[in-house]
Amino acid sequence: MKAKTLTLLTLLSLTACQPADDGVALQADYLQRLNNAVEGDEVALFDKAQLTRYRLPPRRERVVDIPEVRIGLLDLVLDVRLCPTLQQQISQRNSSLGKQLVPSSRLGYEGDLLRAIDACIAHLSAGQDPDLHASLSRLAQEKRAQLPSVFWNALNASQEVERYLRFADLALPTAPSEDDAALDALAQLAAMANALPQTLPPTTDELDPLFFALHASLQGGQLISSLASLTHTLNEGSRLLEERQQRRPICPLGQATPRGRIMQNIFVKYYAGGLQPYLAQVHQRGQIWSNSLRQLSAAAEVPAATRNYLLNLAGPEQSLWVDFQAATTRHVGAWQDSLKSCGLAPGQSGWDGQAASADQ
Repeated sequence: MKAKTLTLLTLLSLTACQPADDGVALQADYLQRLNNAVEGDEVALFDKAQLTRYRLPPRRERVVDIPEVRIGLLDLVLDVRLCPTLQQQISQRNSSLGKQLVPSSRLGYEGDLLRAIDACIAHLSAGQDPDLHASLSRLAQEKRAQLPSVFWNALNASQEVERYLRFADLALPTAPSEDDAALDALAQLAAMANALPQTLPPTTDELDPLFFALHASLQGGQLISSLASLTHTLNEGSRLLEERQQRRPICPLGQATPRGRIMQNIFVKYYAGGLQPYLAQVHQRGQIWSNSLRQLSAAAEVPAATRNYLLNLAGPEQSLWVDFQAATTRHVGAWQDSLKSCGLAPGQSGWDGQAASADQ
């Protein structure tokens, strides 16, 4: 007896130490209450194994090899004394630290290097040292052509971006904190990808806050989990409503019944008053998030594995985002059909926007 008690206390203690997934719990409660109201046999709750559909591809499939562009760097360093900023950039790249730049820092460095090359070319345009002018022009052209690949390596080899675009164990909480910094950082990176190579990337000092914002946010992965779980919950709820109407209409004579009043109460208290506010928060974040991912998927030279993953999340067809929107529309329609058949829908004479106090 003591052993069983100790085991139970240990399980309760371990459960208490785990963070609560109140977003999924809200959905499970809603489905159970809806199932009871329609007198269903069973309900399928969300299985987190479904999230594996949105697993990030291996990094090796997303990172590309970039040929090293070199043009007599030793001679160049000696000859660009008229362009000290460029000389400094080249020396920095050849240093031990410069050779170990992380991909996101390399993106900033390549922007700084090209700005220094452009400034040096402008300085030499008066006709001095035409050979150096030609070499710098060729270097600038080759380096600029590589910028899209440098950008994608910065994202695909970045732990910050991987963390933000990998599904989380938990869904968004029911009262999530603001995530404007991360959503804005994602939007800026998407705009940057589509502006390359005509517009140079910003400096490392300007890029670092963007990657940090993504790293500091838990809500990218949580949003993926929320969209997946809500899509399941809404479709399962729609199935319950639709099957009840097909099997045995709630109000067979088109007039309100006690069961119809129970259904109206579930709609007011647990859908409109509980699940819908959560849906609105997820949709608001998802709208910005999905727009940025679609922009990224359309940018130049995006690796195929990355593009497919982004489209799987937010593409215009058969994506997580599109499925969520379709499930939302279906569920609203299922509720409208059920309540209208009883004369209890919003705008009808039997509508009562106040939920009964008793739980259903």
